Amino acid sequence: MTRTVLIAIDGSSACHGLLELARQYCRAEVHPLQVVLAIDSAFALSEIGAYEQQEFPAASDEQRHAEQALHSAVQQLRALGFDAEGRLVQGDPVTAIVSEARRLDCTLIIMGHRHLNRLGRLLDPSISSKVIDQVSCPVLVDSRQPERLSPA
Repeated sequence: MTRTVLIAIDGSSACHGLLELARQYCRAEVHPLQVVLAIDSAFALSEIGAYEQQEFPAASDEQRHAEQALHSAVQQLRALGFDAEGRLVQGDPVTAIVSEARRLDCTLIIMGHRHLNRLGRLLDPSISSKVIDQVSCPVLVDSRQPERLSPA
């Protein structure tokens, strides 16, 4: 029985903390890891050719950053002995995370938490809270402040 763990990253420095949590709470011989990074559809260039990418430098930069962050996370997990794969998905992060967790029949989701004030939460509710409300597996949320995290 596979016990797939989904790690939802956003390409920020907080990603290191999520990889550290995976190292602490998962066992390489038991848990295949799936890293997912959701990119806004406005910045996704998978359907656009090289010429068009030159016309959209901000989107090209965002796409390149997302691909590098995903590749780096997968490589770090593999270096720790995990069977790790990565997937870049387009669209809303909540929808992407929930869809991937269901598709993979995950036993755990590891994700971060943005530290917003009350007004920020009112204007833009927590992604992790929305995911928790929509999945049936446990969600491990790293609530540490990113500047307090040390690289894995």
